[in-house]
Amino acid sequence: MLPLSRTFVAIALLASAGCSLQPFHTQPPTTPTKPATQGGSGPVISEPPTVTSTLPAEPAIQGPAPSIPVPRERSKVAPATLSPASKALVSQAQAQRKKGDLPGASGSLDRALRIEPNNPLLWIEMGRLRMDQRNYAQAESMGRKALSMAVGDNHTQAAAWQLIADSLRARGKNPQAQEALDKANELGIQ
Repeated sequence: MLPLSRTFVAIALLASAGCSLQPFHTQPPTTPTKPATQGGSGPVISEPPTVTSTLPAEPAIQGPAPSIPVPRERSKVAPATLSPASKALVSQAQAQRKKGDLPGASGSLDRALRIEPNNPLLWIEMGRLRMDQRNYAQAESMGRKALSMAVGDNHTQAAAWQLIADSLRARGKNPQAQEALDKANELGIQ
């Protein structure tokens, strides 16, 4: 039991020592403290310095709001490319499309997308196939997906906008198709 009582005594001493500390002040003291001295040639004993907080004042809001920063130019990236396996499957799908085997072409492109699901060129190619199948809404969706994957790649983005324009025109949405075509032209491809 003796070691346990010593622990409690130590905790009590630490707790009482913590209670004797001065609280944190946010303003400087109004009267300076003078050091106390002991009689004779003994050491000088002084009170511990008081801790004060000096937070900077919040700036006043004056005049109009700051101007909106100019967006940074997007960094250009290398044009998207196909892996050798995807390239072979795209070539196979194009040959199947020419023969009129649209389901076979779709299967080939699906396999290529399983190899490279984040390649925007494959989504554009699948969108062109959907155009051949007269599924224009899905072609537009695939063009938009390719567009979101091709950030910084102007050539691929232009091809995606061209696909979107073609799908909109096929559905009779000519003003929107013209806007998409203008975006494709701005990026450098017709």
